[in-house]
Amino acid sequence: MKSSFKYIILLVILSLSGIFVYQLFWINDLYHSLQKQNKDYITRAIRNADHVELFSRADSISELARKRRETISQADDQGGIALTTRFRDKDSISPDPVRIVEKEAGQPYMYGMNERMKKVLENGRIRVGDDYSSLGELGLQMQRSLHEVIDTIFPVNIAKFDSVLTADLREKNLYLRHFTEIRRLSDSTVIATSVSGQGEPPHYDLSQYDLYTWKYASFHPKAYYVYVESTRMASLAGMTGMLVSSFLILLILALSFAYMIWFLLHQKTVEQLKDDFTHNVTHELKTPIAISYAAIESIIHYNLLDNREKANKYLHLCHEELERLDGMVEQILSLSLEKRKEIRLVIERLSLNELVAKIVEQQKLKSPRPFRIHLDFQPAEIFLNADRIHLYSILSNLIDNAVKYTERAPEIEIQARAADGEVRICVQDNGIGIPEEYRQHIFDKFYRLPSSRRSSVKGYGIGLFYVKTMVAKHGGTVTVEGEPGKGTCFIITLPQ
Repeated sequence: MKSSFKYIILLVILSLSGIFVYQLFWINDLYHSLQKQNKDYITRAIRNADHVELFSRADSISELARKRRETISQADDQGGIALTTRFRDKDSISPDPVRIVEKEAGQPYMYGMNERMKKVLENGRIRVGDDYSSLGELGLQMQRSLHEVIDTIFPVNIAKFDSVLTADLREKNLYLRHFTEIRRLSDSTVIATSVSGQGEPPHYDLSQYDLYTWKYASFHPKAYYVYVESTRMASLAGMTGMLVSSFLILLILALSFAYMIWFLLHQKTVEQLKDDFTHNVTHELKTPIAISYAAIESIIHYNLLDNREKANKYLHLCHEELERLDGMVEQILSLSLEKRKEIRLVIERLSLNELVAKIVEQQKLKSPRPFRIHLDFQPAEIFLNADRIHLYSILSNLIDNAVKYTERAPEIEIQARAADGEVRICVQDNGIGIPEEYRQHIFDKFYRLPSSRRSSVKGYGIGLFYVKTMVAKHGGTVTVEGEPGKGTCFIITLPQ
C-alpha cells in the first residue's frame, strides 16, 4: 500500500509538471506571436501614416495652386515601370495616355521629362509581372516618387504624421507613447523631430522604446525614425483572457489532484480505523460473551443452583454483561441506520432532571468503582423537546466516558442552563483531558486517541461519533474544552 501510494504521488507530480511546462510553452509561443503581430501592425501603421500625410500635402498644393495632381507611369517592354507626379493647370488638356517605352529601341521618355526626374525614374524602376508582390512595390514606388516632388515644395508635416499614427495604433488598442525623427540617410542628420530640440530627447529613456525605420525617398534618401514604446505590456494585456483561463485550469487541476491525494490519505486512514474498530469491537463483544459463558458453565458444572447466593451472583453477572452487550449492539445499529439516513426521532416533552437522575442511578449500579457526581440546574426544573432514548444514550455516553477515563477517583459535575429557547448541558470531569491537536478528530467515526495519550480502557471509537450525530439530528451542537491533566468538559446545546 505504501509503495503504490508513493507511485501515485509521483505520477500526480509528473502529470502536473508536464501540464505546467506545456502551458508555459504554449503561453510563451502565444506571447511571441502577439509581439510579432503588434510590431507588424506598427510597421504598417507607419507606412499608412506616411501615405496619408503625403497625399494630404499633395491635395493642399492642388487647392492652393489651383492645379490638378497627375501621377504618371513609365513602362518598358521588359516589364519595368517607374512613377512620378506633377501638377498641371486644371483647365489644361490631359496628356496622352502613357505608352510603353521601348528603351532598347532607343525611344525617348515622355516629353517634358528633365534629367533629374529621369534619374529618379531609373533608380525606382520596378519589375512588374515577376510575382504578385511587384504590385505592392509599385505602390511604394509611387509613394516615394511623390515624396521627391512634393518635399521640394512643402516639407513633411511631422505633426500630421504623428497624429495619424496615433489614431491607427489606438484602433488596435495600442496606447503606446512614441515620437518621430526624420533623418537624412547619407549622414544620419536629424532634419525634423516631433519633440522640442534636436538630437536625442533628454527626458526619454530610449532603452524602453523600439526603433522602426521607414525609408520614404530614394533619390535623396531620407527615412522616418519612429521610436515606439515597447509592446510587451500591450501583448500581455492581449493575453489576459488566455492567462486567466490557463491559471484557472491549472488551479482546478491542482485542486483536483490535491483532493484526490487527500481522499486517498483519508481512505487509508479510514481503512486503518476500520481495522482498529474491528479489533476493538471484537474484543469488546467477546468479553461479555466469555464472562456470561463462564458464569453459566460454573452454575451447570458445579451445581450452584442449590447455592442460591452464588447462583444469584452469577446470574446478575450474566445479566449485566448481556446489558453491556446489548448497548454495544444498539450503538452499532444506530450508526448503520444513520449512514442510511433512516433514523427517525420520536420527539416528546420530557424532564431533563428525571432523565439525568435515571442515568446517574444506572451508572452507579454498573460502574466498577465509586464516583461522585454533582448536579447544578438553573432553573431547578428544566423541560425540553427531545427523543428520550437517544438523549438518554447521549448523556450516558458522556458520563460513562467521564468515569472510565479518570485515573483517580472520578468527580463529575453536570450543569444545565435553560435560556433564550435553548438548553446548555455541560459534563465536566477531572480525568486525563484531551490535547488540543486531537479535539477536532475525537468526534470522527472510529477515531481513538493514540495509545500514548489514553488510558488502558478499551473502546471502539463510535461513542462520541454517535453523540455528535444524534445531537445534530436534534438541531443542536456539541463542543469540547479542557486541558491535559485537568479534565474535559463536553458542552451540548439543544433547542428547548
